[in-house]
Amino acid sequence: MADSRDRVVVEAHALRTATAKAALLHGSRRGPRDLRRPYAAVIASLVVGALLLVAVWAITSIGGLLAAQRQKRGLGPAAATQLADTPTMVIVPAQRRSR
Repeated sequence: MADSRDRVVVEAHALRTATAKAALLHGSRRGPRDLRRPYAAVIASLVVGALLLVAVWAITSIGGLLAAQRQKRGLGPAAATQLADTPTMVIVPAQRRSR
């Protein structure tokens, strides 16, 4: 009787160990029906992509409108270069010390 009890304990331990290893390797999903569908992530990705495309389109069209206004006022591209001629900071590399 004690021998059968020991065998049951060892078999139960082996079963729990195998179940724990399987859960660790394969996760807690039990089958293909329990797998979550990735539709939410796909829809969210499509929405983010669409928002990025709209933002790029808006920035491009606003830049074109501003350029058209500058040309209409007579500023032209020369005004843009005059604005770019403002003093800028120049980084000079450090000189080596002579030994």
